[in-house]
Amino acid sequence: MSSQRMGIFVATMTGTAELCAEEIARVLQAEGIATELQTMDGLGPDALEPFQQVVIVSSTYGHGDIPDNGQALFAALEASDRLSELRFAVFGLGDRTYAATFCEGGRKWDALFAAKGAARFATLYQHDASSGTLAEDEAARWASGWAPHLKAAA
Repeated sequence: MSSQRMGIFVATMTGTAELCAEEIARVLQAEGIATELQTMDGLGPDALEPFQQVVIVSSTYGHGDIPDNGQALFAALEASDRLSELRFAVFGLGDRTYAATFCEGGRKWDALFAAKGAARFATLYQHDASSGTLAEDEAARWASGWAPHLKAAA
């Protein structure tokens, strides 16, 4: 394993985002990148401090909202200036049936990290539940596209 360590943080209502995070972790571990996966329940900004790189996996709930378990962390990070040293990527889940709010949870995380000065290492992925593909399969494919480059840059 390399000395690199990736934090994977999950905002979910039904558990699908957690399945996606597990697949992302599996891909990263196969590349020799140690991972720590955490659901966002009860987390504050200090949960990100041990990591130089993080992946946010977030579904969208309600009217384009971040899932309940991620709302407190999101609000705390909005009020924080602790993100400028981080590199990040976001995997968003949504359903194009709800066009006005499609993947809005993931987009909010992506915009927040960018606005706070964090550097994006992979493009925001927006999975469509109506596409006929499994979100966890797409998460693994997405991570496979950038994980080898992260290892090479370490």
